[in-house]
This record gives sequence, structure tokens and C-alpha cells, in this order.
Amino acid sequence: MDESLWNELMQAAFRFDPDRLWKSGIAVLLMIAVLIAMRVAFKAFKKRSHIGSDVKKYHFFLTAYRIMKVFVIITAVMGILSINGVNVTSFSMLFGVFAAMIVFAVKDSFQDIFAGFTIMLDKYFSVGDAVEYEGKDGVVVSFTIRTTKIEFLDDRSVMSISNRHITKIKKLTHLVDIDIPLSYELDRKTAFSVLSSVCEKIKAISGIEDCQFKGTQSFSEYAVIYKLRFFCEPNDRPDIRREVMKTIQDGLNEAEIRIPYRQIEIRTYDQGHIQQ
Repeated sequence: MDESLWNELMQAAFRFDPDRLWKSGIAVLLMIAVLIAMRVAFKAFKKRSHIGSDVKKYHFFLTAYRIMKVFVIITAVMGILSINGVNVTSFSMLFGVFAAMIVFAVKDSFQDIFAGFTIMLDKYFSVGDAVEYEGKDGVVVSFTIRTTKIEFLDDRSVMSISNRHITKIKKLTHLVDIDIPLSYELDRKTAFSVLSSVCEKIKAISGIEDCQFKGTQSFSEYAVIYKLRFFCEPNDRPDIRREVMKTIQDGLNEAEIRIPYRQIEIRTYDQGHIQQ
């Protein structure tokens, strides 16, 4: 701390001045009154608006309330120091440097909080929504201003994710696409007929809302890619997807259609002749 600022603080602490003393007392009482009023107002707002039942809104207003409390306390302290003859300009500069150091040290936490506010304001997802994180499907089971907890559907494990990683979280819909590779040698009409029949069988699966055969999707190096689309509850997706894949496999087997795969051709040379 700057030596001149320290001397001013010591002089203010040991200097008895009735006028400054009662002014400082009034500033303290005013600060306490403001803090109490803010607390009462927050509790009343929480009760009337029922934000306690909405986790996202509750953490939003709780964080705003805490920030306001810190602002009131800092303002009151600065006012009391000024009343007692302390040069608050130097103190403000020192506080600014200290605050900058704290912000740098906890910048990740600030990023989490900012992302949390973004999630709440944009209503990107809520507790109970099905999401995808790094290729795994899950359900949002908890949300705070800093973290989001996801329960994965495949093994029911729970992961706590910092909100600054929001860009890796994708909200799932009822739509699921499956690409089916079939041989170039297979007649298009036959492929359409078989896959349309498979689509009708998929509609009968419990939990399936609808199924659509979309036709030819693309051409790869070794197969024609056909697209099949079905709709179901995101939370039921893993189990239903496995049942859909089984139905597709059974349908292709019944039609004696093989799913193509990459084949590697090896050529050997023996006394000037090529063997394959």
C-alpha cells in the first residue's frame, strides 16, 4: 500500500473528531438500512414472483442481488473514508488494481457466469431438455449460473459442464436421420421399394411418432447413400434408435440385400505376372 495513503488511514483512525464521527455513524446506519431494504425487497420479490421454483431465474436475480450488495458496501466505505479526510482517489486506484488482479485470476468463472446469463436470456435450454454434448446424448438435470449438469442416456452417468462451453452443447429435437449405404449394383427402384417397406415397419415401433423415407442422399466411393428419417422423444432416442437399426437390418436381410463395405484389392507380382 502507498505510504501516504497508509498515513492518512492511521491519522483518520486515531483522530477524534465528533463532527466526522457522527457523519461516519450516519453513513454506516444508512448502509445497513439500504442492505436491509434490499434483502426485504429480494425476499418479497422471490415470494411474489415464485422465482424460487425456477432455478435459472433464481440464480440470475440472486447474482444481481449480491453484486448490488457489494456495490453498496464499497460505496459506503469510500464515503466514510472521504468523511474522515482520506484521499479516496489513491484508494480507488489501489482498489482498481486489486480488482483487476482478481478478475484476471477468476476470468474463467466470469466467463461461466456471462454464459449462464446468456443461456437464461436466450432460453437456450432448460432443465429436462435433451441435449448432445461431444457426440453423446443426455438430459439437463441441473442448471446454475456457472455450471450445467447433464445425465447421459447411454450409461446414466452425470457430468458437470462449465457454462463457458455452451458452444459444445446442442439441443436435440424429435428428428433423427439415418444414412443407409447400398451397393451401386442394386437397382434404384428395388432400393426405394425395400426401404419404403422398412419405413412402414419402423412406424409400428413403440415410441415412434413418424417415419419417412427421404430417398437418395449422396454418392460415396463404394455405395449409394439413402436417407431415412424418424421422429421420437429425444429422451428415448438411444433405445429406439437401436430398435430402428435392427428393423432396417432385418428388412435388408429379408430382401437379400447386403450392406456394402470397403474392400482392399491386393496385387502381387510373381515372375512378371500379376496375380490378384
